[in-house]
Amino acid sequence: MMTPPTANRLSRPRVVVIASSVEGIDALARLINQLPASFPLPVVAHLHGLQSWSISRLTAIRWRFLSRLEVVYARSGEKLQAGHVYLVPPGEQLLFTSVGIFGAATGRTTLSVDRLFESAARCYRSGVIGVVLSGLGTDGTKGLQAIAQVDGMRVVQSPYEATFPSMPMNALIGDHVQYAVMLDQMGALLADLVADPDSLEVISPEIQAEVERLVLAAQANLTKSLDRSIDDILNVIREDLAMDITFVTKQAGDVVAISHSTPGPGEIRMQGMTHPRHQSLCQRVMDGRLPAVMPDVEALRATHDVPSLPLAVGAYMATPVLLGDGTLYGMLCCLHLAVSRELDQRHYRRLQMSANQIARLVNDAGEK
Repeated sequence: MMTPPTANRLSRPRVVVIASSVEGIDALARLINQLPASFPLPVVAHLHGLQSWSISRLTAIRWRFLSRLEVVYARSGEKLQAGHVYLVPPGEQLLFTSVGIFGAATGRTTLSVDRLFESAARCYRSGVIGVVLSGLGTDGTKGLQAIAQVDGMRVVQSPYEATFPSMPMNALIGDHVQYAVMLDQMGALLADLVADPDSLEVISPEIQAEVERLVLAAQANLTKSLDRSIDDILNVIREDLAMDITFVTKQAGDVVAISHSTPGPGEIRMQGMTHPRHQSLCQRVMDGRLPAVMPDVEALRATHDVPSLPLAVGAYMATPVLLGDGTLYGMLCCLHLAVSRELDQRHYRRLQMSANQIARLVNDAGEK
């Protein structure tokens, strides 16, 4: 369950800490370049496995002339400033010693990103936002757990679009993540978390209570099928998001099949339909080739490779349904036949919440 923001969080100093590895350098660069020059918090990034020559080269080539934020090395004793990205230099053992101040770590020869996250949690408490991106290994998992203990915010890149999914996947399995988002949606999410935490009331209390009731009823009633329970949730979220059709897709080899769907307007019936993976919007979202939120699908053709569709789709959203062991059950998707320009990150987070509820049902049923 996601922890809502509090007035206590707003009153605290805040910081963003990011974990990646040398293999995830492109993901980090893409995220940093999404943040506006006015981003009001300092950002600290730890990249496991970088060497001095490579971090200098990548900083100069990939960020210095692209990012709207100033990208610099972190230094012991330096006061962190908003609008700056601080990279922990390879070979230096830096931790937060107080709010906005780095100091030298002691006691170990190698600094892990988990220790950096833990020090941020101690100093910033609920004001810390922890992010885990593409990378190899388990770095960041324990650190996010420490951030969860102080009611900080926890975000990971969706492992199903990550080039190297080990780090975000292990964080998800650790069960302390609030948001698992596509990389191209993460900058907007961080901006929302910082600028307007009250907008994170992602779903109305009435709808949340109804979805929770459906999940509990399905758990209690063993004779009720998983399929019917998922259909009930799809109907609730379709009404909440004011979409025409809400559905779940599952991949079967080179084909994507619609396993569950609400009825569409008129004679539209999508359940049971299949189409090749390369023609699937949800597959392209999962692969990172299309954004997860598409208020105007047709307008995207000017900048993205949008496949030809059997149905005229105006607006579209999709998010992964991730099970407790980190495996992908399918994609939860919704569409509107007309363009829906008001579709934004708040709608997307409500869709994610429903994906989490479906995952709970599937976990309880023991299905894959």
